[in-house]
Amino acid sequence: MKTVGRQSPLSYRKVLAIGTGLVVALAVSGAALRVAHAQAPLAHLGTNAIAVVEDVSAPSSGLSFMDFVFAGQSVDLGADGKLTVSYLSGCRSETITGGKVRFDTTGAVAEGGTVKATVAPNCQTASAQIGADATEAGAVAVRGAEGLGGDEDQDRVIRSSEPAFRWLAGGAGEVRIYNVGRVPAQLVWSGEGQDGHIEYPASAPRLTANVPYRVEVRSGGAVIGVARFSIDPSLSEPDTLANRLVPVAKP
Repeated sequence: MKTVGRQSPLSYRKVLAIGTGLVVALAVSGAALRVAHAQAPLAHLGTNAIAVVEDVSAPSSGLSFMDFVFAGQSVDLGADGKLTVSYLSGCRSETITGGKVRFDTTGAVAEGGTVKATVAPNCQTASAQIGADATEAGAVAVRGAEGLGGDEDQDRVIRSSEPAFRWLAGGAGEVRIYNVGRVPAQLVWSGEGQDGHIEYPASAPRLTANVPYRVEVRSGGAVIGVARFSIDPSLSEPDTLANRLVPVAKP
């Protein structure tokens, strides 16, 4: 008589092995999504900037709101000019008063002035990478972890649901944000930016965590900037402009 619905010990071992492998794979995948460390350099987004201007009251510096600051760059704040910058690595911000200032990845030095630095304790930023094969709303595919994927493949991951965008082409532009976790990509919001930047307004549709987004900047009917980003509210990082900023590279 043939027994129906029963597996041989060998078959059972195969099923168990498959199931165990699946559990391990899911655990590894989950661990990859939870990896957090300092943001990688932004060369893959078209800039090697180290910081961004949050506030400035020093005409002699030549800097304005949301300008990038680069390692090795020097500015003159005069006797009492004031400058606040936040670092794109995620954990440091500085308020600088007066003097001739030189910037470095480890912080600014002001000759004849003062630098007040704030470094957030236990600060972490993520390096999750959004895969092009994410095809459902809410799906984020990690293309690689630290040491596995190249920086050029990495997308910007921020904590805030109200990002700021700075396009390297400069000037005015129409900014469009798409949810690329949907097929076809869904337009979420559009707005007009000036002087190469715009901040996502609080009145706009709320952006969803762990969803891959694409931002496009258009001018004169042409796309002048493109970037991809996602939001991870679990990140441990201060609410600085740098941590909300998505640099938009030339296509």
